[in-house]
Amino acid sequence: MSTSITPDTQSLMQELITAMQSGSLSSGTGSTNGAGQSDGTQNTQEEAKLAEVFQELMSLLKQGNQEGSASPGSDTASPAISAATGSSASATPVTGSTSPATSASSNTSSPAATTSGASSVSAGDGPNTTTITNTSNHDEKIGQFLNGGSTTQPTAEIDLKPGQTGTLKYENGQGGYDAEADSSGNFQSTASRLEFYADAKGVNNDDVSYIDGRNASIKVSDGNGKTAGDSQSIAADAPSNAITKDAGGRATVTGWYDGSTQGMKDGGAYMESKLGTGNAYIHPDDDPNATGSNPMTMAQDPSQHYTADFGDA
Repeated sequence: MSTSITPDTQSLMQELITAMQSGSLSSGTGSTNGAGQSDGTQNTQEEAKLAEVFQELMSLLKQGNQEGSASPGSDTASPAISAATGSSASATPVTGSTSPATSASSNTSSPAATTSGASSVSAGDGPNTTTITNTSNHDEKIGQFLNGGSTTQPTAEIDLKPGQTGTLKYENGQGGYDAEADSSGNFQSTASRLEFYADAKGVNNDDVSYIDGRNASIKVSDGNGKTAGDSQSIAADAPSNAITKDAGGRATVTGWYDGSTQGMKDGGAYMESKLGTGNAYIHPDDDPNATGSNPMTMAQDPSQHYTADFGDA
């Protein structure tokens, strides 16, 4: 229990301090009790006044103690005495403690700071989305490349652990492709491609292409019954001259491209024998094929939201 100091008490205390410092009382304020009177009339008057002040001060202090014992909030000095004495005491402790508001914020992580190993990642901008799941047994870096831009530096990219899902976005009027980097994090021209284009109204044309090579299986769906690509792993049985491996041992099946080398011819023939030509581009001129063997099954698609799996080649 402590004493609550009122403004009146504070004023009387200040009078006593002033009297003791000056050795006399000024402006009619008191000094000390009458036990040691001097011979002068002025001292007698001052001492009598001081006795009166002293008695009043004791009365106020006693009253403050009684009020303090009845009030649960009397442990903190009043703002008036804090200001007068230069004390740093206030309703909010400033040393060795934290206010309730600060304590709550410092002990609880914000939702934005919370992470999870299975959490989604997102990159790019626009109303069109491709949500990709890593179905391989290794980490994947998937880059988005826009038409007319770099083929080695993506405009957006996501890093996915096995089983993790992320989203790449693009604007209406934009086209390009999504591809997986090699084990060193570099994007090669021989990668599988998930190709996309959205017109000004958001009507899409999506397809899967292995023309340049196949370093991943890609399967994509519009959620409305249309699909393209595949989820098979076929690299292990590819002809030796139609397979390459990067520094991490990941395989790429050589694509047909223009058929100018035997490896391209063998790789194209092998992929066609395993996958056909209806779900993905194996040769550059597959799109004129009849229905059932034409890879453009998702052309003029009103959906703007696609899901895809990137798996092993």
